[in-house]
Amino acid sequence: MKVAKIASAMLLGGLISTGAHATNGYFASGYGIQSQGMGGVSIAFPQDSLAAASNPASIGFLGDRLDVGVTYFQPNRSATITAGGVSTNYDGNGTKSFWIPEFGITKAINKQFSVGLNVFGNGGMNTQYTTVIPQFNQLTNQTPGVNLEQMFIAPTASWRPIESQSLGVTLIYVNQTFSATGLNNFANSSYSASPSNVSNNGNSNSTGFGYQLGWLGKFTDYLSVGVRYQPKISMSSFGSYSGLFAGGGSFDIPETYGAGLAFNPTKDITLAADYQNIKYGNVPSIANPISNMGTSTLGSANGAGFGWQNINVYKLGANWRINPSWAARVGYNFNNQPIPSSQTLFNVLAPGVITQQASIGATYYIGKEYEISGFYARGFSQSVTGSYNMGGGNSGTSKISMYQDSVGLAFGWKY
Repeated sequence: MKVAKIASAMLLGGLISTGAHATNGYFASGYGIQSQGMGGVSIAFPQDSLAAASNPASIGFLGDRLDVGVTYFQPNRSATITAGGVSTNYDGNGTKSFWIPEFGITKAINKQFSVGLNVFGNGGMNTQYTTVIPQFNQLTNQTPGVNLEQMFIAPTASWRPIESQSLGVTLIYVNQTFSATGLNNFANSSYSASPSNVSNNGNSNSTGFGYQLGWLGKFTDYLSVGVRYQPKISMSSFGSYSGLFAGGGSFDIPETYGAGLAFNPTKDITLAADYQNIKYGNVPSIANPISNMGTSTLGSANGAGFGWQNINVYKLGANWRINPSWAARVGYNFNNQPIPSSQTLFNVLAPGVITQQASIGATYYIGKEYEISGFYARGFSQSVTGSYNMGGGNSGTSKISMYQDSVGLAFGWKY
């Protein structure tokens, strides 16, 4: 009963929380404070109940535990636009920081079956520029910005047909919220199929259901292998922004898949690596290039998007159990650039250009039941520069830049 009450409270906390990650494109680098301290590694090396977000089969090896954590996330976004020979720098940090909670619980029903629940933010993107950008807004003094938040509620079940193998499935409910301001230049019939649904319409909600499949095998005491697959999640449309996103406000969750490997050279040291593919290029509102604006209006099926491409993500991590009371970890996460240089203007609003992140973390064990974990991660500064031509003399170059810091703390209970 006590565990059920805690779970209910944390679920409510997740429902009212907000968050914005932007590491692997707009996806989070990993899920769970311990995973984030290892560069997001988790597919073959589950450490806490949030590991189910990366591989649902992992809960088959976690037993009974509850984890609750929070991450303080501080991105730095900026842009430089050159037009008519004049360069202007823009600060995108009108909102400077974010608090991102997470919750997970697992329960072993018997030796073969386990169940769990995760509530977490998959990712997100936020910019709020502090001055007017003429390329987006010449009609009012409102500064441009966007805010995208995604929350996942994910119940999971796993089955261990034999002691060393686990299969898992997660059912996923997604709620995402989007808002945009200061995009008035595009709120007319020349640019948009629905001019009144481009900008300044407050928050718009979108929901959808999906699933994730996973397998985790422990072949020896020294080697574990895992795989996971999550198909594209079809989301309801952002009705208030049906004149901005392709397909009448559509913004689906991209398909992802991945594999992981964990190796124990000694009983106290684990070396792990994950590979992940995120198919941004298969979602029109994310992938359609800005050049589509020459033939299709915003909001139409072929309307311009952000021009993002599919990315491959590589995560490397190490965990050292120093003694019965302490563990330390380190990680590195890198991916190819999702934003081509030809797509920089629209991505002034969504400058998810970071391709490298390093992290450190630690856990303090309080007896056999309780633990406190923390991490710090730095997403290294990255810039992309390219030219744009919107027609009507609206041409030039735009440079988008970003770096970020995050620090998190979590409490774990093996109940």
